[in-house]
Amino acid sequence: MPDLLTHVLLAYALGVLAVRLTSLPDRYLPVVMVGAVMPDVMKATVLLDISVGSISGIPYSFWAVHTLGGAVVLGGIGALTIRDSDRGVAFLSLVGGGTTHLFLDLFVIRVDGIAPPYLFPLTGWLPPAGNLYASTDVWPAVGALAVAILVWAGRRRAGS
Repeated sequence: MPDLLTHVLLAYALGVLAVRLTSLPDRYLPVVMVGAVMPDVMKATVLLDISVGSISGIPYSFWAVHTLGGAVVLGGIGALTIRDSDRGVAFLSLVGGGTTHLFLDLFVIRVDGIAPPYLFPLTGWLPPAGNLYASTDVWPAVGALAVAILVWAGRRRAGS
């Protein structure tokens, strides 16, 4: 799953940048990384070979989870698991990680050249796909690993 690894590693690098540039506590770095995985929750239905529609008989799809609205809803649910005083920061961290995931998915190769409506429910606009890499390509994960190692090494050198 090089695609998932790429999302987590780049969320780590961007999370470290957010920790450096803002007052985001260091302990939220893993929360940003979890947020980067949230949009792929819909893939669990593929792994488990279940669907709400087949169980209930009501047509249903998880496609909206892989959108900005889905990241906000899942971020809100995830933030509810955090103590009251930290919920706002946790919510922003989760949504920030989810947003990085959606941004990276804009560059996945699509047969029709059009990306899904990632900005749903704000708009149904179908942005052009970047057509830069396939989700099964290994090279984005290798590049993300190199960036993450550089960020990690710089962080260790800085002493935090």
